[in-house]
Amino acid sequence: MSDAPIPLHPPEGGPDGPGPAGPPSPFSSPRSWMLMVPVIFGSMLLLSGLGWFIAVRNTAGVANGPKVDVTFDSTCAAVVIGDRLAEYGLPGTWEGPVLHLTLAGTPGEDAVPAALAAPGKLALVSEGVEVPFEVLNAAFSISLQGAPVAIFTMKKDLPAGDLHATLDGAEMEIESVNGNELMLASRAETSVEAVRNATDWFVQVKHPLPCDVRVLSVVQTVISPR
Repeated sequence: MSDAPIPLHPPEGGPDGPGPAGPPSPFSSPRSWMLMVPVIFGSMLLLSGLGWFIAVRNTAGVANGPKVDVTFDSTCAAVVIGDRLAEYGLPGTWEGPVLHLTLAGTPGEDAVPAALAAPGKLALVSEGVEVPFEVLNAAFSISLQGAPVAIFTMKKDLPAGDLHATLDGAEMEIESVNGNELMLASRAETSVEAVRNATDWFVQVKHPLPCDVRVLSVVQTVISPR
């Protein structure tokens, strides 16, 4: 048996032995890892918030949170509110102006009745002139910066410069405009609140109310078994 020392590195070529060296890993550069830091850190912060979103969107027919009776001042928007409930995945039935609603048993669900009654009027202005648009689709997403966003796909391209957005009169932060795609960023004190806001925005704009409605009362009828 030879007593020659075993080489610590291949004599030539790439790490697998002789031959031409392969291309460098995209993560071999420190700068690449630095660019990944905000995405990784932001994703970690959003895990709890995304838990809320996943829980809400996957409870259709099996929500086991508290049951509440939400009384509205009118039934003029009952059909659209039903469409919003379908987006949330929450089961509900109407009895006159009273909505018998089963919540998902998640943090912040007390804000659901008010979200259902929000008009959902999105307005866009560029250089002082209102921009007409037609929403083809809306969804919840996470931006490359790790922020929860409501994303809207329009029928036509939007002006990229000096575009301002308001939702029900409140100024919104535009994350990006890319052709016919608009992203509104949600910033909040907690990740749960940020995810919930972005979810509410896309649901409300996708299903705007045809008339003004108000929530008169919210009465809990059955306490969550948890």
